[in-house]
Amino acid sequence: MPKTEFITLGTAGGPVPNLRRAQPAHAVVRGDLSILVDCGDGAMGQLMRAEIDFRNVHDIVLSHHHFDHIGGLFACLGKNMMLQRSRTLRIYGPKGTKRIVEGLFLACDISCEIGFGISGKGLPHPRDFVSVHEIEPGESFQVEDVEISCCENTHYRPENEFGTVGAVSLSLRFDAPDRSFVFTGDTGPCSAIVELASGADILFGEVMDVEKVMGRVRKKNPHMTADQIESMAKHMKAHHLVPEHLGELARKAKVGRVVCVHVPLDSIPPETAPDYVAKVATQFDGPISISEDLNRY
Repeated sequence: MPKTEFITLGTAGGPVPNLRRAQPAHAVVRGDLSILVDCGDGAMGQLMRAEIDFRNVHDIVLSHHHFDHIGGLFACLGKNMMLQRSRTLRIYGPKGTKRIVEGLFLACDISCEIGFGISGKGLPHPRDFVSVHEIEPGESFQVEDVEISCCENTHYRPENEFGTVGAVSLSLRFDAPDRSFVFTGDTGPCSAIVELASGADILFGEVMDVEKVMGRVRKKNPHMTADQIESMAKHMKAHHLVPEHLGELARKAKVGRVVCVHVPLDSIPPETAPDYVAKVATQFDGPISISEDLNRY
């Protein structure tokens, strides 16, 4: 029986380009099965660096629609089109995923019409090989022998507003025959994730250093108004996890291990990583690590 692995393809947090970390994307791999989890800019290249041929990825699951998590979708569709994909590519994500993919279909029209410039020889359009499935919080579905379930999280709104009209950000759980992984996605503290993650082998969770990130924002964006700065700071504090909150979530869910991803603005270089691990460890006494790109778990 093949071992199921979680590969952290891109561990950066936020849309700012990063020299050390690629944009958010991960892969759940089991034998010949490879599920892409989020698709940040550069995800196709990161798959190849992880020795996964993107042409053999048939399922993509999106946690939410912020651009750092979906910026590589256009490249994914275009590369599969240029290499004349025939097998169905399934894209799963919260409400709004169909609108995004339809827009990318339109953006593929001209390249598809051009083809390779050989008269009468066109390319398969992504409309012909992509299927989109919008998923609701609490829904579960199967990809071969991996069960995928999800819950809404607090990246967009507090828990008392769950179920109301508006965009949804998801946390995801992957249960394979041998192991279970939970990916928090982007979120603030959230009791729904505690329930989703209960007893999981590994929790892959974001970490946010609000003070360091906001200090960097102020320095690099002197044109931003006080209101803009305040709004961003509120978002960082309410809609993301600081290390202590990640540790608390892991402790309450009784997971086996914590792996920190979505590292913001390169604010956790190797020399300071122990400090962040120590902050998570104030709440969780299991193994803790801060992932680099292309780590395998």
